[in-house]
Amino acid sequence: MKSVAAAIAAVFALLPVRAHAADPADAERWRAAMTSVRWTGPLLASNAETLPQGHFYTEPYFFDVISGGEHHPGSSGFYQYGLRDNWTVGVQPFFSWGTHKFNRGAAIGDFKLLSQVRVSHFTAEHRVPSVALVTNLIIPTGKHDRLSALRNGHGSGAFAPEIGLNVQQYFRLPNGRLLRGRVNILKDFPLRTEVTGRSVYGTDAGFHGHARPGSKTSVILGAEYSVSKKWVLAFDVERDQWGKTEVTGIDGSDAPVNTSSPRSWDIGFAPAVEYNWSDRAGVIAGMWVVPKGHNTQSSVTPAIAIQRFW
Repeated sequence: MKSVAAAIAAVFALLPVRAHAADPADAERWRAAMTSVRWTGPLLASNAETLPQGHFYTEPYFFDVISGGEHHPGSSGFYQYGLRDNWTVGVQPFFSWGTHKFNRGAAIGDFKLLSQVRVSHFTAEHRVPSVALVTNLIIPTGKHDRLSALRNGHGSGAFAPEIGLNVQQYFRLPNGRLLRGRVNILKDFPLRTEVTGRSVYGTDAGFHGHARPGSKTSVILGAEYSVSKKWVLAFDVERDQWGKTEVTGIDGSDAPVNTSSPRSWDIGFAPAVEYNWSDRAGVIAGMWVVPKGHNTQSSVTPAIAIQRFW
């Protein structure tokens, strides 16, 4: 929690105490620069803006997590609706495709219900960062226990409230092009879940008890440079940290089980390229590279997403 508090304090330290109205000529230059580029957003960092009331936004992702020489293809994405001009709700699903003999076919992972309330808004006249408060809920829709032999699980089994802060700011460079920066800070709080039999927590067929997944904290920094109206270069840095996961219960011989996994963290990088063929649609393609971290494996994840504003 100390790292999250420090990150939040650093973000708010960068915010101006109050907005100062720009002179008309400068505001017009900013307005021209903002209309000269289209964005999809980088691969990892989320928007701090909200949708206009009554409008939809869709951005399906397709990816392949490559780790330890194995491929784990899947799909996620954002499907959102503007409930009010400053309040957006939505859902982030997760699906995976098994590629091994006993795990072929599609599987559902845990879904996330999304809610974001904007508290400040960047304009050409008042150039304060856009800031949004995030309150999400992870829904345990993926299978996590009672797994048959050699079958993989795809969920945690635990409900997990999540809170966070999204910040977005624009910077006009000397060449007149725009650089857009984002900061996301997210932390979830998984609840205890019942576990029976073989599970994603490493329990055996005769086990019965409970698990409490470790809390996840994410800090994401994203930047986008507008090369032209249609083309944008993007780059993300993400640090994820997981707390201890605790498992308690009894095994098949009625012996007590009480295990705790170690804390872990890693840092990943995601360069990407965006192409936006209209003000309402575009595509982004890139690669999320995560070197081996503390108690985590290295991975490379090529990904592509198509965004559409309705």
